[in-house]
Amino acid sequence: MRVREILSALEKVAPVRYAFSFDKVGLQVGDPEAEVSRAVVSLDRSRAAVAYAREQKAQLLLAHHPLLFSPLKEVLATDHVGRTVLDLACSGIAFVAAHTNWDSAKGGVNDALAVRLGLGEVKPFGFAADVDQLKLVFFAPPEAVDRLINALSAVGAGVIGNYRRCAFLSDGQGTYIGNPGTDPAIGEPGKIEVTDERRVEMVLRRDQKRVVERTLRENHPYEEPAYDLLMSPPVPEQPAGRIGVLDRSMTLGELAPWLESTLNTRAWAWGDPQRKIRQVAVVGGAADGEWQQAQRAGADVLVTGEVKQHVAVEASESGFAIVAAGHYATEQSGVEDLRDKMAEMCGGVDWRLFAPEPGLAGRPL
Repeated sequence: MRVREILSALEKVAPVRYAFSFDKVGLQVGDPEAEVSRAVVSLDRSRAAVAYAREQKAQLLLAHHPLLFSPLKEVLATDHVGRTVLDLACSGIAFVAAHTNWDSAKGGVNDALAVRLGLGEVKPFGFAADVDQLKLVFFAPPEAVDRLINALSAVGAGVIGNYRRCAFLSDGQGTYIGNPGTDPAIGEPGKIEVTDERRVEMVLRRDQKRVVERTLRENHPYEEPAYDLLMSPPVPEQPAGRIGVLDRSMTLGELAPWLESTLNTRAWAWGDPQRKIRQVAVVGGAADGEWQQAQRAGADVLVTGEVKQHVAVEASESGFAIVAAGHYATEQSGVEDLRDKMAEMCGGVDWRLFAPEPGLAGRPL
């Protein structure tokens, strides 16, 4: 299987459009045409993960955390990123990152964390990547409209939130003269034609533009369908966070030790120790900036990986609760699930998991 084919499979699991604007995801080192028979999945882009991939004779390393975040001015063996890039290149190992797109994706990091905590009634909340949208406006005979809407919906147009096959319809008339050699669906070349038409409007993502245009042309009865593609404001599509309900209420003072036992980690909690906890928001990793979103979503507490001191002060003094349960502990289960998903999608590749020993390669003691 080639690297580019693995990227196509990953796109189905963790679409790039879910990645936040600051993020760097996808292929960062390597040849898209390189063959892959074995791959390693890791939380971090550590040199230890690269060494493990090399030991396993893998040709690809898929990490949750990107290797390249800032533009490189040089690649030097004297700094960590440069040394890692050189290690990968010299070993013939491609490097791919799936970061906030995997945080946000269905079944991703935060869904995995919600499962680990046994949360019920789980739903998304919080910040999401803005997705560029277009509006398709086209005109067709009334009797062809349902068929066209069905065809366009089948390739992804007309989705608004949890609704699909969404369209706005208005009636009018169209007029035209076909030049010699044309074959109009209605009327004859060289004559003024006036016919009843229906205007149809449907939204689509910018990345769907080509397939939607092709589908419209292939299914429209007119030789030359008239249509416009208009810019629409970007919209958030898939929030990263998840919120759900514990199977039993507990106090904040009870929650922290329960999290330590459940996630095999250490947990620090801020807020009233007697605060009753039932609705739990989870965002793995460094996501303390989501606490206000969690509070507005109705959560009693936000469980994340890291919490800055000033955020702990602000959240607790705002009558909320926040818990830091460790970056590794809140994301590693999602990395394990990513390995399993990719194994399902890419059956011809042997997928292995890198889990460092405590104290090494980003995993705390």
